[in-house]
Amino acid sequence: PILPAMMATGAGLLIALAVYISNDVADLETDIANLVTRPIAQGKVLEKDALTLSAMLYLAGAILGSLVNLATLFFCILGVALGVAYSFSPTRLKRRFLLKQVAVASGGLIASLTGGVAVNRLSSSVMFAGFIFFTYAMAAVPIVDLGDILGDRKEGRKTLPLVLGPRYTVRLAISIIIAIIIAGIFGYLQLGFNVALPILGSMACFLFIYTIYPLFNRWSDQAYCRKLVNKITLLHFFLQLAIALGSIF
Repeated sequence: PILPAMMATGAGLLIALAVYISNDVADLETDIANLVTRPIAQGKVLEKDALTLSAMLYLAGAILGSLVNLATLFFCILGVALGVAYSFSPTRLKRRFLLKQVAVASGGLIASLTGGVAVNRLSSSVMFAGFIFFTYAMAAVPIVDLGDILGDRKEGRKTLPLVLGPRYTVRLAISIIIAIIIAGIFGYLQLGFNVALPILGSMACFLFIYTIYPLFNRWSDQAYCRKLVNKITLLHFFLQLAIALGSIF
C-alpha cells in the first residue's frame, strides 16, 4: 500500500518540522549564548511567526494522519504531544536529565510504528526498525549536545556531557553503536532480514564511530562538534536505507 505509506511519511515529516521549529523558539536564549546561526536566534524570524507556523504544521500532520486510519492518527497525536512536551512547560523534557534523550529517541520509534500501522502491518520487522532508530538516537543526541555545552552549562542544564563528562559521553555513544551492530546481526539471523542489513548497517555504525572518535580530543571545539551533526544525520539515513534494503527480499 504505497499511498498510505506516503501519507504517513508526509504526516511524520510535517510533525517533525513542527517540532524543530517550536524547539528553536524554546531554545532561543541557549542558541544566542552558543552563537548558533539559526534564523530565529538571529532575529530574522519572529517568535510569534515561528510558533504560528509550528502550530499549522502540527495540525496539518495530524489531519493527514487521520486520512489514513485511526491508528495512524493516534500515533500522529502521540508525536504532537511528545513534541510539545519536549519543548514547552510544564514538562519541558529537553531540560530534564536523560528524559531529553529518551524523548528524542521515542520520536524515531513513533515514526516507525506510524509507518507500520499505516499499512496495517505492525510486524516484528517494524518493531525492530523502531528499536534501531531509538537506540541510534540515544547514541547521537549526547554527541549533538557537545556542541551546546557552553550554553547548557550557563543555563544549568543537566545533559550527559555535563553530568558524565565529554569523553565518557563519546565512549557511551560508541558502546551503544556497537550494540546496534550486534542487533543487526541478530536481525539477519533471527528476524528474516537479508544480508544487506548486517553489512550496510555495520558500515553505517563503523562510520559513526570513525566520525565521532576525534571528539575524545576535540570535544571542546564547539564549531567542530556542530559540523559533525550533519554527518551523524546522514549516517542515520544510511542506517535507515540498510534496514529498508535488508527487508526487501
